[in-house]
Amino acid sequence: MATRQSIEDIIELGNACIVQAEQALDITNRNGYEIDTVYTEAQTKLVELEADIEKLMDSSNAQQREQLYRLHLRASQCLNDMILDQNDLKNS
Repeated sequence: MATRQSIEDIIELGNACIVQAEQALDITNRNGYEIDTVYTEAQTKLVELEADIEKLMDSSNAQQREQLYRLHLRASQCLNDMILDQNDLKNS
């Protein structure tokens, strides 16, 4: 069973990771910069977050799964936006 603290920790970490990724995405979109290490590191952290969420899902109760699922949706959406933007920048 996942502890309440482990769920709170991953949600806090996940929120910070998503904010960082959104900032990198915003800067890249706004300024048209090449994809830099900050952008790729943000993508990597989102992928790692997804893996951590997946691990905790197996040992969580229904309420915790719901919290993790919502975090997963936000992280997944952000990662998808970054991948699509990266493809757009490469094709420009």
